[in-house]
Amino acid sequence: MTADGPKTSSDQRQSADRSRTASARVYHGSVRAFSVVFVVLGLAILAMTLANGGGPLSVGVLLGVAFTVVGGGRLWVSSRIDW
Repeated sequence: MTADGPKTSSDQRQSADRSRTASARVYHGSVRAFSVVFVVLGLAILAMTLANGGGPLSVGVLLGVAFTVVGGGRLWVSSRIDW
């Protein structure tokens, strides 16, 4: 109910748009945060594997590269999409 009377469908639509916008912002922020976590984990796995003498085809190197590429790719895609 507004100060002038009951809510109109336009008021309800604007309220729904604002809540959708807020939830979309949270979603996209969490996608970026998880992408950064993936990149950091990938780099940490790479560093630990190489520090412990892992070779270029060891599981740690492959997983580290995979995590880094996936996280970086998600960050790149999220920066290209117009939300």
